[in-house]
Amino acid sequence: MPKHLSPVDLAIQLFGGVRALARAIGRDPAAISRWRRLGTIPTSAQILVLRIARERGLELSTHDVIYGRDIE
Repeated sequence: MPKHLSPVDLAIQLFGGVRALARAIGRDPAAISRWRRLGTIPTSAQILVLRIARERGLELSTHDVIYGRDIE
């Protein structure tokens, strides 16, 4: 049965951890932890996360950032 990753958990996984994501987008790790508790990436940060992911060659789509992703 597939497991669903929230947008935040998916971004954290792709970037390599909470601190790595925070560093990549210039935010405090505590902010990323707050996002994780809420299960969403704030709209004000979605474009930044997408842009940095694209620059790093990470597979993260607009759909992923809004809805998350099912994984095996």
